[in-house]
Amino acid sequence: MKTFIRGILTTVLVFTFTLIPTVMYAEQIVNQEIIGTYGKEEIIKQMSESFKNEFPELTDENIKELEDNLRTNETIDNLMNKYSDKIMKDLTTDEIENINIEDDLKTFMKENKATIEQVTGQNISDEKLDEFVDEVTQDEDINEAYKKMIEEAKISMPEEGQAVLDGYNNVTTDNFMIGLIITSIISIIIIALLKKPYYKWIVNIAIAGIVSALFVALIGGSVALVLNVAIETEAVGISAMPMLVTSGVMLLVSIILIVINSVLDNRKAKKHAVS
Repeated sequence: MKTFIRGILTTVLVFTFTLIPTVMYAEQIVNQEIIGTYGKEEIIKQMSESFKNEFPELTDENIKELEDNLRTNETIDNLMNKYSDKIMKDLTTDEIENINIEDDLKTFMKENKATIEQVTGQNISDEKLDEFVDEVTQDEDINEAYKKMIEEAKISMPEEGQAVLDGYNNVTTDNFMIGLIITSIISIIIIALLKKPYYKWIVNIAIAGIVSALFVALIGGSVALVLNVAIETEAVGISAMPMLVTSGVMLLVSIILIVINSVLDNRKAKKHAVS
């Protein structure tokens, strides 16, 4: 009976050890690679057009320099991370709340004032930047444009896609991740209590780690391949490297645990031989 319970709990560990990095990988892909990249490019496009209108003397080289600076800007990455979760939520709910991005845009412009001044060749006050953002947001109702974008995405999205989004929103919550971690800890404790001698539980952890590592590598490679084929754009490149690195670390830790178990077994055998 104890062996059966340990087997069940080891299977549970395989499930949690696989799901935790997979969920983290999915969040990275959606937030940084897909929504982050597309959203960043759209913001860069809108800002470039606005700067052309505000500073007609800017050359194409000036605009390209501005765009290149924006693409490597950490602040705009943080801005996209902030709104990516909201986008995913709004895609699966009936009521779409306003995004209230004006203050974030003003903060972004002020934090990058030096770059803007360098590109435009002008000294720009904070008040001027605020006026610029106000003009941009007044010319185009951002909230209405955002709601229209979400509604169009919902209409064009098949039921299967909606189901995937619902599942994504459920598994990427903090409560779900905490539940997985707690489940892993409880399973390890019970295995340790059921297995003798005291250190033998590490074998179950090692077995679960090895199996999970294989699943993690397989999932990472498959997801990256499918998404890269489906997206078909150079702007977004999905890499399996985070999952492959995680898989490698899990394998290494599992091997270390097996070595530790072997060392402890040898010490125990020598102790009994002496006695």
